[in-house]
Amino acid sequence: MTPPEALRARALDLLSQGDMAGGIAGLEAHLAAAPDDAGAWLSLGAAHAAEGRWDEAARALARAVERGGEVEARLAYARALARLGRLEEAAAELRQGAALDPPDPRVLRELGIVLYDQRLHDEAARWLARACEAAPDDGRAAFALGLAHEARRDIAAAIAAYREAVRRAPAFTDARLTLADALASIGEHEQALSETEAVLARERSHERAAQNREVLRRALAEMRARRLLGKTERELARSALVVEAQLRRREPLAAPVPVEGGGARRIVRYTAPLLELHVTLDAGGGPGGGAIEALHLVLTDPDRAARSEDDVFKVTVIAEDGRQAPVNYATGASLTFLREALGCPMTQASALYASLLQGAPSVGWGGATVRLASVPGAAGKPGGERHGILVSRRD
Repeated sequence: MTPPEALRARALDLLSQGDMAGGIAGLEAHLAAAPDDAGAWLSLGAAHAAEGRWDEAARALARAVERGGEVEARLAYARALARLGRLEEAAAELRQGAALDPPDPRVLRELGIVLYDQRLHDEAARWLARACEAAPDDGRAAFALGLAHEARRDIAAAIAAYREAVRRAPAFTDARLTLADALASIGEHEQALSETEAVLARERSHERAAQNREVLRRALAEMRARRLLGKTERELARSALVVEAQLRRREPLAAPVPVEGGGARRIVRYTAPLLELHVTLDAGGGPGGGAIEALHLVLTDPDRAARSEDDVFKVTVIAEDGRQAPVNYATGASLTFLREALGCPMTQASALYASLLQGAPSVGWGGATVRLASVPGAAGKPGGERHGILVSRRD
């Protein structure tokens, strides 16, 4: 009679050569003689899993765990249960594994993934965050964390996690493309395009990335084409700035005012609660026409605007590290104004705004100049000036 050890060695050799049927039969013969061999049960379960026989895999792997199988057996058993849709059982197995001190980072990650599949997104995010801490190089844990945060509708945290996944694993295509999708969802087409092109630099024939690149290029071109500088009041009336803030024109079209060097300008005023928008038009277009030469957004009550929640523009501001800062009405209005006036991504609008707040006298972008400026108060009374952001076409 062939010794059990020889049967096992022969079976494993057959599996390594791709003879799955022979290897499985050999392991079953070995286990008939040595039923307490946890390692053989693990190998048998793995062989069934490789063949897609998940019921058989689960039965074999359960015996591997019962007979003292280590973390590998519990992980494999939980994965088989998950493939069978037995998510609660899979989570229970993984929770037992996570109770070890210290827990295996793979167990933490798999538990988070199973909880995600159970739609327990908050709990999934907590376990996946632990997995990321326990395994600083695990890009898949960071990617799964991003998916959990996105399911929680925390796009800032999701983008931070996707960025971390890409940092950990630069060749992780799914993470990079998902990051691009998340960035595009908040209007960051420029950054999304950069991530997509990074995929194509590694995989030139990647069909999805190539398609997404064309979509993002068109979206970016359309955004830039919608910039309000150089447009007319017709385009201004359809802009997010005017529509969302419900700005209304308060004066009839003023008479043209001659300017030095020839030509004439008109200034019209739009108002809404907490906001005023002063629009400088080239009067050469005649009544009702004329290109927008400058836009000046003024907060009529800056303190109140800074205290008020931004429930109008619903701006999402995400720093490079992925953190989301609270956005008040003043910030939301200012960033929306810059994005619409210049036709730039929100990240660029945020950078320009930050430069002004940090003391820059003016900043240039895309053929325009942005600076802080004031307009006279009521009846031009001294000390009644109101401050805001002026965007003008560069001469």
